[in-house]
Amino acid sequence: MRQHQTHTSFPLRLHSSRRGLLVGLSMSALLMLLPGRAPAVSTVPVQVHHVGFDRHAQAPVVILADAESSRFLPIWVGPFEARAIALALAGTPAPRPLTHDLMKNVLEHMGVEFQKIVVSALKDNTYFAQIHLLFTDRSVEIDSRPSDAIALALRFDRPIFVAEDVFAESSQRLPAPLRTISATVMGIEVQNLTAELAEYFQLPTAEGVLVTNAAQDRGTLQRGDVILALEGELIRNISDFQQKTLQENQSVRLLVRRSGQNIDVILIRR
Repeated sequence: MRQHQTHTSFPLRLHSSRRGLLVGLSMSALLMLLPGRAPAVSTVPVQVHHVGFDRHAQAPVVILADAESSRFLPIWVGPFEARAIALALAGTPAPRPLTHDLMKNVLEHMGVEFQKIVVSALKDNTYFAQIHLLFTDRSVEIDSRPSDAIALALRFDRPIFVAEDVFAESSQRLPAPLRTISATVMGIEVQNLTAELAEYFQLPTAEGVLVTNAAQDRGTLQRGDVILALEGELIRNISDFQQKTLQENQSVRLLVRRSGQNIDVILIRR
């Protein structure tokens, strides 16, 4: 499997580093130093299908999917960025603002409108992205690593796009090794079912998610449970589970397959 690394070419590094965030310059002065806008490109709207760990590449990976979830674009990221994206997908706030939370707070405080992000190019096995902002009626595009751009787009609830030529060149049908990637949702680690797992749990299809590690304070879920439905709605995969939990409040009722029996379990949000 070819591993793509992310990279930023913008020397001011508007995304924050592990050690802090560049906030010394005023936003007006900072925008004056930005490079000119790139020509518009044809794009494909995508969504984050899920985040997990690719055991072959030994690295976290973000899977972007088109509207029909028929084609997938894997982007390998660092563990810090993977956690930031997973937390945003799960709707789980950090006890204190993480780097991307801080960046969001700074942009909002300064009156900057976050419009969208575009994964715009693939050069030498490295993906490039742009963050599109609007500040005092001026459109600005900022170079970014795709992982940072995605983490911010999810926090702002803004759309994600991939350049059409990049998507055509690098997207693929989700390969089998990635189908069992795990993710953490509401403090519960789950993975997609495979045909083999469905047969083992005596299920007619591979729809549902398998609990691989359950937090002790989130209710009565156990490792090895298969989550089949949430509040009466069927769960097909990790992405489905993530989206449905975002719509719920403090607790949700799950239909779970355990020891060959279907039971109801209450999952508590923390």
